[in-house]
Amino acid sequence: MHPKPDQENPRFSLTRRKLLLTGSVLAAAPLFNSPVARAVGRNAEVNVNDYYQGDWPAAFKQAFRESDVVVVPANVNCKKVNARIFMPEGKTLKIAGAIKGNGRGRFILRDDCKIVGEGKGRMHNLCLDVRGSNCEIRNLDMSGHGPVAQIYIGGKHKQAPMIENLTIDKLHVHNANYAILRQGARNQLHGVRITNCLFKRLQGDAIEWNVAPHDSNIRISDHVIEDINCTNGKIHWGIGIGLAGKTYDNRYPEETSVKNFVVANIRGRNCRQLVHVECGKHFTIRNIKAENITPAFSRKAGLDNATVALYACDNFTVDNVDMVNSAGVLIGYGTKRGKYVAIPQNFRINDITMDNSKRDLPWKLRGMDISCGNPVSFVSLTNINLKHASLRVHNKPQHLFMRNISIVQPKEDGPALELNFDLRKDVRGQFMAKKDTLLSMANIDAVNEDGQSSVDIDHIDHQKVNTGKLNFVVPQVAKK
Repeated sequence: MHPKPDQENPRFSLTRRKLLLTGSVLAAAPLFNSPVARAVGRNAEVNVNDYYQGDWPAAFKQAFRESDVVVVPANVNCKKVNARIFMPEGKTLKIAGAIKGNGRGRFILRDDCKIVGEGKGRMHNLCLDVRGSNCEIRNLDMSGHGPVAQIYIGGKHKQAPMIENLTIDKLHVHNANYAILRQGARNQLHGVRITNCLFKRLQGDAIEWNVAPHDSNIRISDHVIEDINCTNGKIHWGIGIGLAGKTYDNRYPEETSVKNFVVANIRGRNCRQLVHVECGKHFTIRNIKAENITPAFSRKAGLDNATVALYACDNFTVDNVDMVNSAGVLIGYGTKRGKYVAIPQNFRINDITMDNSKRDLPWKLRGMDISCGNPVSFVSLTNINLKHASLRVHNKPQHLFMRNISIVQPKEDGPALELNFDLRKDVRGQFMAKKDTLLSMANIDAVNEDGQSSVDIDHIDHQKVNTGKLNFVVPQVAKK
């Protein structure tokens, strides 16, 4: 039914009261560029330079109050950003120019916040402090030794117990301490993607995921890591990528282990240790390419020299590691106050290539040192090719499989292959498997530079021994 011409349609009527109210609002905002007018177009981008009146932190705070997207144009250099700036939920900061501080300033990201670089967008001596879910940090050049870390995640008592979905992508972090530092003891993070970054000339770690037993679903991939060298005397600084759980425990409980993560497609050179995990389980490390991982770097940091160093870990895979003139793979015990408390178990190591023959090195570098054991456990070592390096297995897992292994080690550096199963008189013998033990070896060639067999096996008492195509004689199984 249509209204008669002289009737008013209530949906489109404008009462005198509404008309007067509308007129009063417009009268209160006569200028288009006023804060009220800007608030009407809340999703529009604003230029932070328009808010600058001698105080950059105040300018950012005001801009975030009035718009969802704040832009630092290419020709703008925001200096002396030395205070905390809380980004309200859902805000985006686009940086085409520069933001600089003295190390005390930080942007604090709450839920759904984004910081995105455009063109040559850069930050110097500032920290990005992630405290919310669904945050993104992309396409930035970051530097400066002022803050401990360029990106800090977690560690505040009043933070939400769960953070979800963090994306960090395409960063260039250089001339700094830590690039990305996670302290995970007090909260939980689920769903992390850290990808496609370049890390160069750092004192601390490129990525440190510390005390994070509550985190899960973590992917760290497609990074280049170069020139990580701690020269400031800090202990345990100078790792490429490091992840750690809470405490060593030979039962490997879920609640104390860093877990459910992948480290993949990493190229690293010129550092002391490239990939490090302690108290870990349910993880994969794959596609690692390393060069010049030597003791020349981070000399006083107290770190073992290794391309991959894993301590007291359970249920993991290391696959496709290619090393040149580098220390190799260390799979080691977990210790507490000088006591051995945990041993690695249940893992596969496959497709390992190592060539330390291309130039003379002033050090004897580690090849592959593998400690493994526990009453119910397995270890698989397959497709390994080592030149000027050795493979050493220490302790006895329940089931040990070794396949397709070629090793050449100069005789002055010791045996090419060393199997040390007998730790009955060693305190570490507590981790030896004793029941239903199996040793299976096939297609193994371990020689010195003259092509002579170079193998040292101390003792075999496994209940089942399967061998085939070995260039050495297996000792007779000892009677128990």
